Amino acid sequence: MKFSHLFKKVGLGALLFASYVFADIFDMNGLYRLQYGPNLSYTVAGNTPFVWGQWLCQGTGTLSFNWIEPFYDLPYGNPLDADAAFLRLSADVEISPFYGGFRVGIGGRPLEMNPQIEARFLYEHYTYFNSNVEMTLTSNAENGDIADSWTADWITDRAYTEDAAVDFIQNFAFYFDLEYSFGLDALLGIGVHFTMVDISTDFEGKSYDYRRNIPVFSRDYIFDFIAYAYVPISENWAVAGYLNQYNTGNSRSSKNTYLKEPLGYTIGLLGPSLRWGEREENKMTLLGGYWLREKERFYKGSVAQQFLVHLQYQRNFNFAIKPVPKH
Repeated sequence: MKFSHLFKKVGLGALLFASYVFADIFDMNGLYRLQYGPNLSYTVAGNTPFVWGQWLCQGTGTLSFNWIEPFYDLPYGNPLDADAAFLRLSADVEISPFYGGFRVGIGGRPLEMNPQIEARFLYEHYTYFNSNVEMTLTSNAENGDIADSWTADWITDRAYTEDAAVDFIQNFAFYFDLEYSFGLDALLGIGVHFTMVDISTDFEGKSYDYRRNIPVFSRDYIFDFIAYAYVPISENWAVAGYLNQYNTGNSRSSKNTYLKEPLGYTIGLLGPSLRWGEREENKMTLLGGYWLREKERFYKGSVAQQFLVHLQYQRNFNFAIKPVPKH
């Protein structure tokens, strides 16, 4: 490996992990400690493999606004009830070393019940910072194997070079989640998310979704299943867990040959979470875990490269709203 490439990787790793500009993987559906009415929070989080190679370090900082409008009483300023029925309007600004952009959403929980069912629609728009790189999306003699390009080395060797491009990506995402609340802020949740991808690129449709860490076509879809748990064991400490499986679509030519194969991987994380401050506004979570690709022929790394560590800090800000008495 050339020294310049090694220096680039070390610098990128330091930027992602030491600067605290990290990716928001685990946010419990974005509803942790929210109140009726306006809510503002920021999240800095990220992850890195124990051994560099296949997994690309993720990192973002996110500023989030949520307006929670209850369907019945108007108890603005009060914490959400476990069986609350409400309309949610959301807006997020997100930035990372590879991309930046925003997402806006609308959704809600129509029924007063616990467990709760929530449906949401989100529109996402991101800009690649001269970091969109051409990927191999179908394995054949001409293009090589997907496993050759779906690696951290492939991406970091090309990002911010003449082989990369400034491109735009917009996603249309539909979320359906089921969440059960119990005890002292304890949560169990599962969800099904469907995202339609639209990327403006000259790379024959071959791009990379940094937020989800998976190659995508310029016209693609991503289907993911998510499960999470947050179980407090004391006033300040809890155990957090996260499981997600991502799957993309496929594309075929008029001759029924693959232009893009369906891709997918699974990630599972578990670890402690510390919360503190007035009304428990701060939360630090450290998770360790493992990831794998369902198709072995798409992976050429070692087992050691599949272990991950994820660190995340979240801070909620309360607007100075005097709680409205409930009727």
